Amino acid sequence: MIRRPLVSILLVFGFLAALPLAHAQDWAKPVLKNLQRLDLRDLGYPEVNEVPENSSAITSLLTAGDGKIYGATSGEQAYLVVFDPALNKVRHLGRIAGEPSVHHSLVEDADGFLYLGTGRNPFDPLPLSKGIPGQRIDEALWQDITARFKDYPGGRLYRYHPRQSNDRVKLPDMECELEDLGIPRPHNSIYALSINPARGEIHGITYPDGHFFIYRIDERKFTDLGEVDENRVFHGPERDWRSLPRALVCDEAGRVFTSGTGGLLKYYSPESGKLEATDLKVPGDYYHVHFYKDHAVVECFAKAPSGLIYGGTCDGYLFSLDPDTMKLVNLGKARASRRLRCLAVAADGKVYFMAGERSAARPCQLYCYDSSEGGFDDLGLVIVDRSPYYYWRGYQFDAMTTGADGTIYLGESERKSHLFLLIP
Repeated sequence: MIRRPLVSILLVFGFLAALPLAHAQDWAKPVLKNLQRLDLRDLGYPEVNEVPENSSAITSLLTAGDGKIYGATSGEQAYLVVFDPALNKVRHLGRIAGEPSVHHSLVEDADGFLYLGTGRNPFDPLPLSKGIPGQRIDEALWQDITARFKDYPGGRLYRYHPRQSNDRVKLPDMECELEDLGIPRPHNSIYALSINPARGEIHGITYPDGHFFIYRIDERKFTDLGEVDENRVFHGPERDWRSLPRALVCDEAGRVFTSGTGGLLKYYSPESGKLEATDLKVPGDYYHVHFYKDHAVVECFAKAPSGLIYGGTCDGYLFSLDPDTMKLVNLGKARASRRLRCLAVAADGKVYFMAGERSAARPCQLYCYDSSEGGFDDLGLVIVDRSPYYYWRGYQFDAMTTGADGTIYLGESERKSHLFLLIP
C-alpha cells in the first residue's frame, strides 16, 4: 500500500512536470520585442582560442573606419579582440603585454592604427586599512588607493597595426604585436582616451591622480596638463573609488570635453592648449545640506551624426550637450539605481544605454531615449534566447558602440563575457 504522504509527493511532481517549460524562466522574461534582432558572439572559438574566463570583461569598444569592431578586455589579463561583420565571428588578437586592463581606452588614428591605454584592473577589490583614530574617511580611502598604485609602474600607451597583424591566428597564450609608446604618468592607470585624428592628438585621463594628458603622434611626446578635478571626492556608488570622469569626447572643432571640479564640464582647447572651465554642471543627485564637497562625474559619451553629444553620469542621468551653443540639457534618469554605464546613438537618432550598478541586486538594464519625442523606453534585461541551442542573460556592461550598418554592439563585463549585437 502506498502511504498518503508519498502519494502527495508524486502528485506534486506530476503537476510540476506538466507545467509549460517557459514558466521556469518567467522571472527573467525578455522585454525587448523581436528577439531575433538580438544575439551574441563568443570571444573566439570555444576550447580553442577563446579569451579565457576571468579575462574577458569587455571594457573598451571601437568601430573602426573599415567597419570592424575592436574590443579590449579587463581581468587577470587584458586581450584585444576584433569582430568582422563580413565573417560574423569574433577573433582575439593576442594578450596585451601582460597588462590586466584596457578601460575606455581604445581609439583609431587617421591612418588606421589603433591606440590602447592600459592600467590596473578596475574590478579588483580595494584592500581597505583600518585607518587611525581621528583620521577622516576620505583621507583613509585616498591612502588605501594610492597604496594600491605605489608599486605599479604606470599604464602604458600602445599602438597596434591591424593591416599587419590581424590575419595572424592567435592561441590564448600568444601576445599581441604592440608598439610601446610609454607611460604618461607614473603610478597611474590610463583611465580613458579620445583622439583628434585630424590633429594627430590623443587625449587621456589617468587614475587615481586624475591628470589630463596629450600624446602628439608625430612628436611621439606626452604633455601633462594637470588635474581635471582639484578636489578628491568619493561620490559613489562605489565607496572605494575616487570619483573621476571615465570618458572623454572630441567635438567637430577639436575641443575635448570631460567633467571636473565641482561636477562642471571642462574642455581642452586646441587654440589655447589649456583646460578651460565652464559653468555647465553635469546632472546628479545633489544634496545641498551636506557639509562636504561632493559631485557627480561623467561615465560615458557618444556623438550623434548631427554633432550633438550625449553623456551619462555616475548617478544615472542622461544629458545632451550642444557644443556649438554650449547648452547642456538634463534629459532625466531612467531608473532609481545609479550609474549610466555606456551608451550609443543609433542611425535614427535614438540613444540606447545601459543603466545599473555593479551589484547583483541592481544589474544593468537596457533603455532607449527617443530624441524626437523625449522619454525613455525600458527594454529590460539583455536576454539572448536561441533555445535549445543557447540561452544567455547579460547583467553587466561597460562599453557600447554603433556599427557602420547601424547595429548596436554591447560589451559584456562579467567573469565570462560576450559581444552582444542589437539591430534597432
